[in-house]
Amino acid sequence: MDPIGERLLWFVMGFLSGGLTIGGIVARHRREHPPAPPVAPPEPASGPPPTRPLDPLPEFDHPHVPGPARLIDVGAARAAGFNLKHAEDLTILEGIGPKIEELLRAHGIEGFASLARLDEQDLLEILEHGGPSFRFANPETWAQQAALAADNRWKDLKRLQEEMIERGKTP
Repeated sequence: MDPIGERLLWFVMGFLSGGLTIGGIVARHRREHPPAPPVAPPEPASGPPPTRPLDPLPEFDHPHVPGPARLIDVGAARAAGFNLKHAEDLTILEGIGPKIEELLRAHGIEGFASLARLDEQDLLEILEHGGPSFRFANPETWAQQAALAADNRWKDLKRLQEEMIERGKTP
């Protein structure tokens, strides 16, 4: 027999023996675990089901809870001169570097919209929790800058940052 025919024969034999083995396992499993008997549907109750009014959810407005999702126009941001690493890159704001961004995210601030909802006192408390290396950061304009970014007002944000730099008021 030629080598190709011999290989083909061994392949077919292996395939058949594997199929028989799997078939035997399936048959044994079916014998050991017969299908469950069908369950009759429950009798319908007479009349409509009882209803109860839904309890209203309590009002809760926490500054770290994200609000409605907003789409960040990364293309417009880049056109205005910002080099975003991702859509919610807080480091594009004047005064926020990678370490401060990491600290903010650790405190539940996930993007521009959640940062924009905080006031300066909230931000100072977060910086205080970060330790002495964050003591010199000035969060005075972070919420304002974040609000402009969240609203995709990139040219206005660029203008504000340039004015801050000119006045020497970089946080």
